[in-house]
Amino acid sequence: MKGLIIVGSAKIGSHTTALAHFLKGHFEEHDFEAEIFDLAERPIHQLDVSGASNPSEDYKQNLQDLQSKAREADFFVLGTPNYHGSYSGILKNALDHLTMDDFKMKPVGLIGNSGGIVSSEPLSHLRLIVRTLLGIAVPTQIATHDTDYNKLDNGTLYLDNSEFQLRSKLFVDQIISFVKNSPYEHLK
Repeated sequence: MKGLIIVGSAKIGSHTTALAHFLKGHFEEHDFEAEIFDLAERPIHQLDVSGASNPSEDYKQNLQDLQSKAREADFFVLGTPNYHGSYSGILKNALDHLTMDDFKMKPVGLIGNSGGIVSSEPLSHLRLIVRTLLGIAVPTQIATHDTDYNKLDNGTLYLDNSEFQLRSKLFVDQIISFVKNSPYEHLK
């Protein structure tokens, strides 16, 4: 089984990315592949149905990779920073490039991080989007704060809060349970 973790932070090496790497490790402990698609590292062009824009070849390739990985995924994790009380625009743009066929009856985990006031509002907003895309947002979600992280000597962030580390294990277990026991397989 494989999943796709889409990180919607505009900052390379973000807190959301650190959480995604932490989760990836837990999926791998269960022999589940989880690939991280970090939109800061692999940007895609703005959705343009008119064809007026001329995106770079790199942006086009990144989009093709995202769409291909989404179609192959058995589950998703959507990660976002808290941008003005909601999820990021680059994550919204990425989701606009995907379809219901990519998400239909697949479990979706929601994660976010706040630098200021801790808020789960971005995840509540994403829960509505997931439902509209016919995905199944799992009940457990993770909303961290910058203070839940620490840095290694090389500056890499890592999750350093034991409560959220435990919650992360529950989160991963829940997604795996949904993947393995989906009563909706016939509806995909």
